[in-house]
Amino acid sequence: MAGSIIDYGNNKWELRISGGYINGKQKRHTKRIMATSRRAAQKELDKFYLEVANKPKIDDGGKITFGKFVEIWKEKHNAKLGLTTAANHNDLLKNRLLPAFYGIPLKKLSTDRILDFIENLKQPNINRRSNKQGGKLSATSIHKHFKLLNLILNKAVEWKYIDKNPCQQIAKSDLPKPNYHRLPIWNEQQLKMFLQIIESLPETARVVKHKAMFYIALITGTRKGEFSALTWDCIDWEEKSIYINKSTKYIKSSLNEVSKPKTEKSERKLYIDDYTLSLLEKHRETQEKYLLEHNYENPNGYVFLAVRRRNGELVPVTPTCLPNWMNSIIGESGLAHITVHSLRHMAATYALNNGAALTTVQTMLGHTNIRTTSIYLHDLDEKRKEATAILSNQIAQLRDSDIGRSK
Repeated sequence: MAGSIIDYGNNKWELRISGGYINGKQKRHTKRIMATSRRAAQKELDKFYLEVANKPKIDDGGKITFGKFVEIWKEKHNAKLGLTTAANHNDLLKNRLLPAFYGIPLKKLSTDRILDFIENLKQPNINRRSNKQGGKLSATSIHKHFKLLNLILNKAVEWKYIDKNPCQQIAKSDLPKPNYHRLPIWNEQQLKMFLQIIESLPETARVVKHKAMFYIALITGTRKGEFSALTWDCIDWEEKSIYINKSTKYIKSSLNEVSKPKTEKSERKLYIDDYTLSLLEKHRETQEKYLLEHNYENPNGYVFLAVRRRNGELVPVTPTCLPNWMNSIIGESGLAHITVHSLRHMAATYALNNGAALTTVQTMLGHTNIRTTSIYLHDLDEKRKEATAILSNQIAQLRDSDIGRSK
């Protein structure tokens, strides 16, 4: 076995592996270890030799640049991720990460360079789209850039391109931290107002279709990509349930797909009420008539079809379908603006405030981690008032009772 062991005493050893000669100079790989005996050190030398032997020969002695490595990373890792995740990564790389680090060799990518990059992201820039913050990126956006850089450099370590990830050497106090803002939700009075408005609308095919989507999102907490990809075979009419087993990933009309949902936990069975079921029945009847009249086919059995066909085929609605309909109503009503994802927060909040267990809400939303579920929970004023009234009544009973009074 090529290599040697140097004994420094006190169970300290140095492993040495020859890496050949470059321009007449010997290249040597070394590693310091702790071992209780020479035999144990020899075993570590054998492992070290395999590490060195399997280490790829990179760009003339490890001079590969960040930009060149990103090309490798995209092919080996990013391309295998979900469509929206991969697209988001590509945007972060294109807009800021590659311009900042493209030509820098991986081995020269230091913590100081990364900290300078983070500091630069914090500065106002009139060319940025973040007009709400005066051209400044949000803390969450800055954290996303750092998180992706850290992910890429972790892969560089894993694939033996570099020995250490400089992101991991940054002090905890200097790490960018996200500042997640909870989405606004409607209180009971606001929700009541919206429900009364949509119930007063004429029962056209379009209204029934959008109401069905709205109620599914509100009652089950499904993501917009999940109810967009819902198919008729995933509705159990007798059990009054829907099965979520796929999701629409949509970037633009030329870049979209229907595939598995976000995580394994996202595949789940959810229950709906009689009213939502009746909306789906009405929608199915009008859809069947529509398909028959136009001699169209819906081979995949999508519940919610887009108005326009794509490449001659019927496709599921885009993620903007329901929010566009909701916004048209919200704009005329004076209600506070909310998003479709707000309905997911409302499903969790109202369920929990009305007696559902946190673990049940976690399963309903398809969360892997219950901490994520807790982010979706909002405080409702009415429930807080109820809690105060309950506690106040109990205290009043104790105060006004005869217990403990002297006779």
